[in-house]
Parts: sequence; C-alpha cells; structure tokens
Amino acid sequence: MRLRQHLHSFSIVSIIVFVLVLVVFLQLFAGFTGEASDAWIHIKEYLLFDYIKNSFFLVLFTALFSAVFGFVGAYLVTFYEFPFRKFFGWAMILPLAVPSYIAAYIYGDMFSYTGIVSRLLRGIGIVSQIDVMSLFGASMIFALTLYPYVFMTVRSSLNKQSNEIYESARLLKVSKSKIWRKILLPLSRPALVAGVLLVVLETLNDYGVVKYFNVRVFSFAIFDAWFRLGDVGAAIRLSGVMLIFVFVIVVIERVLRRNKVYYTLQGRKRLRKALSTKAKVFGYMALGFPLMFGFIIPVIYLSYYSLLTYSKTLDMELLYVTVNTLSISVVATLITLFIALFVANLDRFTTSKFFKRMINFITLGYAIPGAVLAVLVSLFFIGMDRDLVPLYQLFGVDKTLVLTRSLAMLSFAYILRFLTLAFNNIESTYQKIGPSYTEASYTLGQGKLKTLWSVDVPMLKDGLIFAFVIVFIDVVKELPLTLILRPTNYDTMATKVYQYASDEMIHEASLPSLLLVSVGVIMIYLITHRKLKKRVK
Repeated sequence: MRLRQHLHSFSIVSIIVFVLVLVVFLQLFAGFTGEASDAWIHIKEYLLFDYIKNSFFLVLFTALFSAVFGFVGAYLVTFYEFPFRKFFGWAMILPLAVPSYIAAYIYGDMFSYTGIVSRLLRGIGIVSQIDVMSLFGASMIFALTLYPYVFMTVRSSLNKQSNEIYESARLLKVSKSKIWRKILLPLSRPALVAGVLLVVLETLNDYGVVKYFNVRVFSFAIFDAWFRLGDVGAAIRLSGVMLIFVFVIVVIERVLRRNKVYYTLQGRKRLRKALSTKAKVFGYMALGFPLMFGFIIPVIYLSYYSLLTYSKTLDMELLYVTVNTLSISVVATLITLFIALFVANLDRFTTSKFFKRMINFITLGYAIPGAVLAVLVSLFFIGMDRDLVPLYQLFGVDKTLVLTRSLAMLSFAYILRFLTLAFNNIESTYQKIGPSYTEASYTLGQGKLKTLWSVDVPMLKDGLIFAFVIVFIDVVKELPLTLILRPTNYDTMATKVYQYASDEMIHEASLPSLLLVSVGVIMIYLITHRKLKKRVK
C-alpha cells in the first residue's frame, strides 16, 4: 500500500531518468577497472599536472573578470538613475547570445598579424603584437561572453534587498566603502557565487576556445586522448579526474556557504540616486566595456564579413544546417521541459529521503562538462547497441550501431546536460505560486496529470517560457556534445562554424555565426521585453 502511494506518473518518470543517468555514470567507474594504457601512463606522468594547473588558472581568471563585469553592472543599473539605464538593464545580457568559441575566432583573427588591430598598431608605429591566443586571453573571452550569468543573478538579488538597509547606513554616516564591504557584498554573496559558479561550469564545458587558442585544459585533453590518440580508456580516466576537479569547486562553494543564513527584507520601492558627471563617465565605461567587446564588436565583425562572403556560404547546405539546429533544439528542449516538470512536481510534495536524493542526483547534469558527458553517453549507447544486436537481426537490420551516432543519442545527451536548468527555473516558479492551488485540485478529486495540465501549467507559463529560452539557447550553442555525438554528415550551426574555423576559414564562418548569434538575440530580446511589459502593467 505504501509503495502504491509513492508510485505515480511523476515518480515513475523520475525513476526512469534516475536509472538511465545512473547507468550512464557507471560507464565512468567501469572504465577505471581495465589496465592502464601507455597513453594514460604518459599523460599521468608528464601532462596531467599541466592540465590541472591550466584549468585552475583559466577558471580563476574567468571567475574574477566575470564577477567584476557582472557585479559592477548590476550595481549601477539597480542603485543609480542615468540616461539609457533601462537599455543597459537588458542589453547587458546580450553577450550571452555570442558563443565563446565564436568570440575567440573573431578576436583571434582581429589580433593576428594580418588582422585589423595589428595593422592599425603598425600604422601608428607600434610593432609589438598583442597575443590574445593565450590562457589569459581565453579567460577574458569567457568573461566577456559569460558575465551575464553574474549580472542576472546579482541584479535579481539586489532588486529584492530592502532599500531601508542602505538608507539606515547612510543616516549613520557609514562610508561608501564600508557599506560595500559590510552590507552590499555580504548580502549579494549567494547570488554572486551562484552566477560565478555557472560561469565556471560553462568555462570547463568549452572546447572551441581552448582548442583554437591551444590552451591545454581538461576538455582539450579528453578530445585529444580520444580522437588523436584513439585511447578511450585514457579519455575516461581524464574524465574522472575532471569530475573530481569540478566536484572540488562545488564542495568548496558549499563549505564556504555552510552555517550562513540570508534573509530578504522587502521594503518600499527603491529610490535610485543620480550619478554625478564624473561618476557617469565611470558608469558608462563599466557598462560599455563588456557590452562593446562581448557583443557589439563581434556582431559588427560578423555582419561585415557576412556581406563579403555570403556568395560562398549562403547556399542550401546552410539552410539544411539551420533546419537541423532549430529542429533538434526545439525537440530536445521540449522533452527536457516535460521531464523537468514531472521531476519538479515530485520534488514539491514528496517526503521521501530517497526521492529527494534521487532528484539531487539526476539534476547534476549541468555540472558535468560536455566532453565528459559525451564520453559516457557514447559508451552507454555502444553497450546498448551491442546488447540489442539480436533484436536488430530479428527485424533484418544488418547494422550493429543503430542508436549510436543517431539523433536519439545526441538528444539524450542534451536532456541529461540541460535538465538542471529547466528544473531550477520550474522549481523557482513553483515556489512563488505555492502549493495551495494544486492541493485544492487534488482535494476535489482531480488526478495528478489533469491537475498538472489544467492548473499548474497555466500558472507556470512565465517560468516555462523562461526555462524554454534558457535551455534552447544553450542547446543551439552547444559544441562539445554535438561535435562528438552527432550522426555522420549531420551538422548544426555550431559544428559548421567550428569546421570553418578548423580549416582557417574564419571569414567564411561569419554568416553561420551571425545566424547562431541572431537566434540567441531574438530569444533574449523576447524574454527581457516580456518581463518589462509585465512590470509596466
């Protein structure tokens, strides 16, 4: 009787997902049982320390730069009134539409010996060349394209903080520097750390930037071991070390947060202060620098070279690539939302510790870098195909790898990786609307599925739209998973851009890159202006 009480549509879907995720991750442990190869021994003795060191410094520099860009921007648009403040309030999110690897190709070309920046410097007598294709340059690229995560989380936190706290501090004649150190930064810390953690996870997930800049970090090493050396065992062991690296970062954040409680006090509407003339100059520089280099310059560059090369790249192949990208992104995003909706509903009402821990486990996907997840998913599907060979033969199918390298495998990987994003957005929306309407529907005898579609989904509309946009943008931009798991001769805009860059055809990559960026811009514009309209109403 107790088992029947826990088994319903929400728990069944969640258990199925849990089993699939568990089996996928068991591939990692299975990979460690075999004998270590010569390639792994060489990597461990001569290269592993460099991978760890480079990954650490890349994450450190990216975290620092993105924290500064995002926090200062959020602080200015929240606490001060100045011309174009509302414009910056949504435009600062636009660099999120520019994939980091596209920005890397652009700035790598601009600062190359024949690039526009190097030619301008030589024109004014400066012979030395600025080397952006380095670990420091890669961290700046990541910070300029990923700081919106920090900007959004910090701004949301600052908007919820009571204005009376800061007014009381000013009445007590507390200096601005002390207000920052004692009030602003401590209260903003959870949001700041959450945003920076997202930036760090995205940085570790990247392959395009580090490959193009030849920065030897974990994602680079995994691809190198698998495709250049052909050693899956070495790739699995590197994946395990990388997971430990990520786990340490997450644990450090949770240890620092332990025993700290943060309360949000709602007060009257915030009265923004006007900026002085000197402060306006600083404010526009602080807001303009990341927006200019993270979005405006890349878009101008892509637009210019798209006009020069469209005769070569605007063809039916680009149309197929665009259709491929949009279709698989929509399908994967919708399935992800569907699963996240069921998991979030189980999380709302279950009192079972097992289910709570199970949900925590299946929503860890976003913390797993794409290169690692690609290795595990690929091994899982190869094993599944091997077990299904008798079934294939029964239906007259001669192939042994039917599911492997199929769209099913790629979609499965997308769902595993981005389920966390969808779940977090749906869960936060559920927390705002509360459980009373759902419980009332249950009391009136309505089933769980009918209540979900007729009561919950209409109230979750805004949260579902936001979750769809966030997941959709990430799927469209995703490179490591798509590069490894896509079917043969199946390209998306991300892989097409990567192919052009790999062939040193940076200018020809401009049009597909511009299309990819345009998709992100449209989605970001729609969601930000939807929120603005709601506030006006």
